[in-house]
Amino acid sequence: MIIPGILMSILTFPGVAVHELAHQICCRICRIPVYEVKYFQIKNPCGYVLHERTSNPWKNLLTGLGPFFVNTLLGILVTLPAYANVFGYGSDLHPFIKLCSYLLYWLGVSILMHAFPSTGDAKSLVKNVLKNEEVHILAKAVTAPFIGLIYLGAFGSMFWLDLAYGIGISMLLPRLISMWLF
Repeated sequence: MIIPGILMSILTFPGVAVHELAHQICCRICRIPVYEVKYFQIKNPCGYVLHERTSNPWKNLLTGLGPFFVNTLLGILVTLPAYANVFGYGSDLHPFIKLCSYLLYWLGVSILMHAFPSTGDAKSLVKNVLKNEEVHILAKAVTAPFIGLIYLGAFGSMFWLDLAYGIGISMLLPRLISMWLF
């Protein structure tokens, strides 16, 4: 069964909001003025950040890739405490604790699912970095592979790569930590 992107975004709306917040935070860090932010809406795009254009390729790269780092870190922090309860390490838990753990895990996975920058982010990097004649060739060489990875991630999302990333990261890290500690 194929679930349309807009429906998936509704089911994982916290991830969309964190994705846009990450763009906004990176704009603030880079001192790029932000004109408008839509954290979530039920249409395409589901969220956006309108900001001033910058000719600085490093600011463009940070702003474009910011959601990957912010969503991944926050998603890990949110799913980590719920992992043990969701996957049966606390079998005699109160039902309310179990429910809260499942909700926390859903929240973390939804945040992780929206870690990948969008094709709109890739188009912005192409326009502001690759096609900008003022940008040094080194900056273009560093940025180009990231643009390719963004498009690869967008293609992969048609095959549930974003969901696989969310579940994979939320399960892999706790297992690695438990192996390291025990």
